[in-house]
Amino acid sequence: MAVSRQEIYDLMLELVSYPSISPSPAETELAEFIYNKLAELPYFQQHKDDLTYIPIPNDPFGRKGVFAIVRAQPETKRTLILTGHFDVVDTSAAGALADVAFRPEEYTRKIGELKLPAEAREDLESGKFLFGRGVMDMKTGIAIQMALLAKYSEEPENLPVNIAFLAVGDEENNSAGMRAAISFLAQMQDEGYDFIACMNSEGVIPKFPGDTNRYVDIGSVGKIMPMFYCVGRESHVGQYYAGLNANLLASAVIMELEGNPDWAEEWKDEVYPPPASLKLKDLRDIYSVTLPARAVVYFNHLTVTSTPDQVLEKMKSVARKAFVRAIEHMSQSAKRFAEKADTPVPIPWQPKVVTVQQLEKEVSDNFDGNLQEHIAAFIKGLPEDKDERDKSLLVVEELLRFYPDKSPMIIVGFLPPYYPHRTNKRETSRERGLIDVVSQIIAEAKAEFNETLVISEHFASISDLSYVGFQGKREELVPLAHNTPGWGVIYDIDLDNLLKLDIPVVNLGPWGKDAHKFMERMDLEYSLEVVPRLLESLIEKLAKLE
Repeated sequence: MAVSRQEIYDLMLELVSYPSISPSPAETELAEFIYNKLAELPYFQQHKDDLTYIPIPNDPFGRKGVFAIVRAQPETKRTLILTGHFDVVDTSAAGALADVAFRPEEYTRKIGELKLPAEAREDLESGKFLFGRGVMDMKTGIAIQMALLAKYSEEPENLPVNIAFLAVGDEENNSAGMRAAISFLAQMQDEGYDFIACMNSEGVIPKFPGDTNRYVDIGSVGKIMPMFYCVGRESHVGQYYAGLNANLLASAVIMELEGNPDWAEEWKDEVYPPPASLKLKDLRDIYSVTLPARAVVYFNHLTVTSTPDQVLEKMKSVARKAFVRAIEHMSQSAKRFAEKADTPVPIPWQPKVVTVQQLEKEVSDNFDGNLQEHIAAFIKGLPEDKDERDKSLLVVEELLRFYPDKSPMIIVGFLPPYYPHRTNKRETSRERGLIDVVSQIIAEAKAEFNETLVISEHFASISDLSYVGFQGKREELVPLAHNTPGWGVIYDIDLDNLLKLDIPVVNLGPWGKDAHKFMERMDLEYSLEVVPRLLESLIEKLAKLE
């Protein structure tokens, strides 16, 4: 492998040919391809221990990441990390061309048969773009990194630092691959390795219609999933005011939080979208004329400053306001109904909000036996292929079976996955040094390639860069574990090792459009000609940071 357009292009086609939709066994097959490709290099034939797998624990598909390191000569512990994901989202939106999407050249020829938006049609006819699943997100980035690693492996005596390569799967799902790598990186750090920076090569997309800027991200947005489990009081619809519809509580939560601009976080001159509900449903499986007693709503919330403990406090406030809103609605309805029916209609409900942690403690205090063992056995009995979020909700349901207080309430907590934000706060010399280096890359791009690069404070599409450290204190993070039902069995993050890491990040990758859509496409010239040279220059400059 060499850092040439053709070599990168050919390798990218090989990578894309694996339908590595997450989660699936194809991710395992692609990890093995990447490993075997690197194993062909003379360096790794001579240094076999410097190429290894990082297994995802207890994974049903046996998935694993790939880690390789080219060590500088003379020896040093100073290390730069290249990272990226090799999984992709599914291709169902491509219809009859779903399978062809993994053969980009053929797909680019045939996609014109589909009805395309005007911009995508124009890009297709320009001949400057390659269409296909994963070409931009993000197998070209992986191909570039592998090509650079191959180059560095030929001349370790000229390297001032070690160059590590970490390729992981499952980024498009729950980031199990990168979460598995946390302890691996922390162990290296414990052994004295000094991680200067972590560089991703995720595909970058326009931020607004007509945007032609190329972006270099110096942070990565965080993501947390606030959950509101609403417990009402069942009642026959013929006795409407004797009950409390859980759907009303959930709807009131949505009215408080959905699109609430007070929750939209900001950093520097960038403002990020407010929370959006990802699911709203009542929790019964059969039809009944009984008022639903339980419902749930959970949200996507993007963070760039807030920590889990801060989000939890805000969630409790939202739940209280929502409960009061629901009671006021019922009270007004009851008053008008009473006037109409000439009969008194009391509304006895009082707002009650508890956290998952409080729920578990109260149940544990009254449980005959070991509650943790009971819940672990309960989870083990759930279908393996059941969605992690649904498993967590079933844990809440199981806890409620033993909860003595049957009053209506809203239980607040979190659902997986969780992505900490990585923000360049300009607080450390390396954070400031990274910005200086990126500014040099921007000037270089303009002078040598006439490309306009712009600093973006955060990669806004969520990335695995989140897991190279938590920017906060332990007490700001642990409420996440305490309030995620089934933590440690259904889903977990190695919090102790996450807290050890604090690696500055940067994302410099291919440029394209419509990630996750059937029109996913990549600008060939910039992505294959400019990005490899800029990334190589970025590595060279970051290696000099103290």
